[in-house]
Amino acid sequence: MNVLLLGESGVGKSTFINAIVNYLKFDKLEQARSGQPIVLMPVSFLLTVGDNFDEQIVKFGDEDPNEDHDHPGQSVTQHCRSYVFTIGTRTKLRLIDTPGTGDTRGPDQDDLNMQHILSFINNLSHLNAICILLKPNESRLNFVFRSYFSQLTDFLGENIRNNIIFCFTNTRATFFTPGNTAPLLKETLANLPIKHIPFNKSNTFCFDNESFRYLIAIQNGINFDDFQKEEYQESWINSVTESNRLLTHICGPLKTYPYIEWKSINHAQFQINQISRPILETIRNLFRNLILYEEKSSTLFIRLYPIVVLHSSTMCTKCKRMMKNYNEFWIYLDDPHTFSDKCLNCRCSRRRHIDVRYKLDYELSDNANRQFIDEMKSTLYQVKQTILEFRDFFVATSRTLKTNDPFLSLLNQMIEEENQICELKTNNSLNLILYKNLNQFKEEYEQIQNVSIPNKNSINLNKIYKLIQQISRIDIIEKQIDVIKQ
Repeated sequence: MNVLLLGESGVGKSTFINAIVNYLKFDKLEQARSGQPIVLMPVSFLLTVGDNFDEQIVKFGDEDPNEDHDHPGQSVTQHCRSYVFTIGTRTKLRLIDTPGTGDTRGPDQDDLNMQHILSFINNLSHLNAICILLKPNESRLNFVFRSYFSQLTDFLGENIRNNIIFCFTNTRATFFTPGNTAPLLKETLANLPIKHIPFNKSNTFCFDNESFRYLIAIQNGINFDDFQKEEYQESWINSVTESNRLLTHICGPLKTYPYIEWKSINHAQFQINQISRPILETIRNLFRNLILYEEKSSTLFIRLYPIVVLHSSTMCTKCKRMMKNYNEFWIYLDDPHTFSDKCLNCRCSRRRHIDVRYKLDYELSDNANRQFIDEMKSTLYQVKQTILEFRDFFVATSRTLKTNDPFLSLLNQMIEEENQICELKTNNSLNLILYKNLNQFKEEYEQIQNVSIPNKNSINLNKIYKLIQQISRIDIIEKQIDVIKQ
């Protein structure tokens, strides 16, 4: 079972994962104290103790580079991560922790976090539930959170509404109810494009993360008075009840939401964005090989080899990259940089870096016969026609196409690369032809702007998904996509 957790930074998603695993294993707090608490990820929080309110940092579990506790205000969880555990003898529950909304690094970081979340779940075969984590008695709901929620429902389609559940943390002070957050949430749901998302007792669950923190504090040798012990014991029992009710709800009335049903304009746009580089790299390499055959009658051709990179990899557009010659074709070699708050490889700013999902290596192969050449020409025609169809789709569905068109920006980048090669290398005849071919394709691509484009209401979404499926099955494109998913 796949359950996606979504919430503002600081709501306690990571703590919730640790807590619910223990609630499902230990019925009572005393059992957890005498046993061994389960810690799926490191725990770190500040606790005031004693009459003088001395501050003490409580830690439990091994350090995890994905959990950053050293920068208050930033999302503690840096990237999406799955935590899988077995319930009973057969059922496996996967809780997907995500970066929180409202990151202090600004809206650009929130946008990156959201794209990362969408990219992560896009590799799942299904979702069982989207768990929205909230605190009770909020005075307002973060605008970024509302935007996240709206983007996610737009992405997954309107049928996801019945798989959305709400979990409230730290509800002991509100008697295990949603408190004043309830009317704010109702207002937010009413203003979403997808209507009739249920919010009632059956899909709402109230926990108290403090009882789990109490358990960890005890493990760190911190003492509590009898009144506090009694409070946390009662809180634990209530949280266990809610955990079991949550599990029953997910396993029972909720139907699995399979990937095949995730059909929406936003999802289709995202899918096309994901495969834009594999498509254009394939076109560029087909151009290369056809140029080799037509200009040199060469039986050698260049083969692409996609390679997995770290999920935080970027390419610096300012730093110099090495070039290598393949059968008289000069090619810039990919040089991924690791980017966290700053680049670990260079001193260039974030705006100089573009995210990359994989790197390409190249090799020469010797079996380019006539049949192979004909197949390349056929593939090139198919891929180019499909891109033009995608262009129609983006024009009809995007308000700001100049910034949202994934193909045009990458195509411009490729043209600039070939232009630089031609300026730097004297033996550049083949690259010069490639430069002209890419420019010619760009002109063909942009001509669609002058043609009557269908409006949003006339989009055939099933046709777009069929085109995505067909182009993703082309061998070299499929290999690049497979590497992206790893």
